[in-house]
Amino acid sequence: MVEEPDPPTPEDAPAPGTPAPEAAFRAVGGPFAHYRRTVHILERGDAECLVRQHISYRLSVPVWGWFLAPLANRQLRRPRSDGTQPFWAPAERLDPRSGQVLGVLCLLGVVAGYLGTLLSQTITFAFDEFDAGLATQGNTLTAVRVGVLLALALVALADRRGRRPMLLFAAVAGCLVATSTAASTGVWTYGASQAVSRSLATAMLVLLVVIAAEEVPAGARAYAVSVLTLSAGLGSGMVVWLLPLADLGLRAWRILFLAPLLALPLVLFCARRLPESRRFAPQPAEAPPGGHPGDAERRRRRAKRMFLLGCGALGVSLFAAPASQFLNEFLRSQRSFSAGNISVFQLSINTPAAIGVLIGGRFSDVRGRRRVGALGLAAGAAFTVFRYVADGWPMWMWGVLAGIFGAASVPIMGAFGGELFGTSKRAGSNGVITTMGVIGSVIGLQIVGRFTDAGGEFGHVFAMIAGAPLVVALLILFVFPETAWRELEDLNPEDLKPADQAARPPPG
Repeated sequence: MVEEPDPPTPEDAPAPGTPAPEAAFRAVGGPFAHYRRTVHILERGDAECLVRQHISYRLSVPVWGWFLAPLANRQLRRPRSDGTQPFWAPAERLDPRSGQVLGVLCLLGVVAGYLGTLLSQTITFAFDEFDAGLATQGNTLTAVRVGVLLALALVALADRRGRRPMLLFAAVAGCLVATSTAASTGVWTYGASQAVSRSLATAMLVLLVVIAAEEVPAGARAYAVSVLTLSAGLGSGMVVWLLPLADLGLRAWRILFLAPLLALPLVLFCARRLPESRRFAPQPAEAPPGGHPGDAERRRRRAKRMFLLGCGALGVSLFAAPASQFLNEFLRSQRSFSAGNISVFQLSINTPAAIGVLIGGRFSDVRGRRRVGALGLAAGAAFTVFRYVADGWPMWMWGVLAGIFGAASVPIMGAFGGELFGTSKRAGSNGVITTMGVIGSVIGLQIVGRFTDAGGEFGHVFAMIAGAPLVVALLILFVFPETAWRELEDLNPEDLKPADQAARPPPG
């Protein structure tokens, strides 16, 4: 945070009867809804003085204060004089509004993470009740992903109607539709309800990243994506926490689909505290006659970036989606894990992944996106293959390493999507990239599902498709642009005001 002197008042005295302080300070920078530091001189000497300071503050970040306050307390007691940020904070300081918005987005990220994980964690138990095999699971997972078209429509509308209304609609509708899955009578009703619910969760995740990119400072965008990823991971973890309930009976998996009803009051809480994105402005339905100057260059740049990010999303999802979706089936069928053991394994490998998310977000903001992203993808893919080949304690070890390194690339890929498109096309472009990721996941699920249903080994097929993320790692390292610490208007000159466009260089 940044302070400036403020005249002390009698109200600044920390206790009744104590005189007003010698000096007082208020915050002019930092994620504080309230901040006041007062300094009292207790004893004066020729060379030294004994002083006492009193700091009262309230973070602008809602709900998460229980976690952040101890970290902030320690930092305020030992302030830094070199201008650097603590390891747990973004590389560039947040302001009160961006702190509040990021906190609200993280709450909605928990909801999106829960909704988006229900399918992968419950399908093996649901299809046990419906007496369906692995091939049917693969077909259902593929069909559910067709629902991404609904997500694409919602995020495209966000470029015209606003990010906030589309995000809140997706949150409320997603909770209600997910709850309806508890009444499924078979494969078709289970798949249909999850197709809609998953698409709404996907739209939420896209819009969360878009709003975060438009709200936080340039040096904190990857950090923002990393904490959103951790929030979504918390929501996913809640599904895993509840998964042992599926052992209560053949139909007990349905209990997990009733929990989203409890999230509706949280969505209402967020709606009251979430403003519209500060960069959003409704776009005209039609361009003026003759178009805008530079339209051809903008379209060419956007197409190139769309191709790069689309290929990246396709390659990563082709490997990551089946690696995640079939993990429970692998553990249950080939390692004889119960639902409780699956929960322990998932928590053991996914909880340390938070380390990778934080390191990836922070280091990519400080050191650049490309090297961190490439290393995370390559190492994460290799360790995931080892996880499916190994047994016993090595399987747990490779699972932890795969989670940490793979998670490090998540905030980088999310930051690229929020940075490389202009405001008028940002949400829609990310929707297209998400669709490419879904296409990749469909391809990967079909390959793995059909291979293993025919009696093949999981480890062999994952070794075969691991080349996809390795190619993406090379693209990031040698082809992707570097975006760390660059303003969105620098990367997308069409967002500049006309008077400023001539003064800015073209994006690299």
